[in-house]
Amino acid sequence: MTKPLLKKGSIIGNYLQHNKPETRELSSADELELDKNTEVTDSSRACQPCCRVRGENVEQTLTQSKPICPQRVFKVVFLGNSGVGKSSFIQHYCTGHFYNKMSSTVGIDFQMKTLTLNSTTITMQLWDTAGQERFRSITAQYYRKADGILAMYDITHPTSFTAIRGWMDSVKKKMGESTVLMLLGNKLDLADNHGRKVATTEGQRLAVQYQALFHECSAKTRHNVDELMTHLARVLLTRHDQQCEDAVLLTEDTGKNGCCAFSKK
Repeated sequence: MTKPLLKKGSIIGNYLQHNKPETRELSSADELELDKNTEVTDSSRACQPCCRVRGENVEQTLTQSKPICPQRVFKVVFLGNSGVGKSSFIQHYCTGHFYNKMSSTVGIDFQMKTLTLNSTTITMQLWDTAGQERFRSITAQYYRKADGILAMYDITHPTSFTAIRGWMDSVKKKMGESTVLMLLGNKLDLADNHGRKVATTEGQRLAVQYQALFHECSAKTRHNVDELMTHLARVLLTRHDQQCEDAVLLTEDTGKNGCCAFSKK
């Protein structure tokens, strides 16, 4: 009997258990098509109420036949050198599991996390990007339309902290005016016994320089992970609501000016 062919595993398949079905590796063209299909559309970003989630907590995935529409959807892109812990952070935050051995991300991957803030249901699209130089051109395409950008470095490797300046310089040139930038020092669990090589004050100064939020955490122990992501979601929600309010006021002012101009004719 011929065995059925399985599609080649993607990046996300590398950090799931082997007894789960694999999905194919994404090419650059596939990634861009996935980005178009999974990014929030203009209509869903509008300041009009979306369908609401009721009754139960949800974890939305690409395999759902009837995707749940939250009240807010935010796209957050993770940047930083390879090995700083971006994939581990996203995996632990979204699934509650931490894997000691994870393959380096190839290209782009993403997961979703749904949370509730002040009775508002929010879905965070967490985009995991490759840190290798050869993927920089692909990664740069995902700065566009990002609601939040999380630049991560490893507090035990000064090289990753030095490199994060280059990442943030690139981000500043391409991100939108309303995009929220956060600087994150990871691997806080290794800070003891002289493991720390980048002081907290250094990270704080860099964050001030780039007008970014700042946190330190441990993707392994999940220390401060939920707190900083809730902080980011709260800032994103506040900024989005302010944009909606400004848009409404602008529309009202335009309407009033139009009426006055019409009455004078």
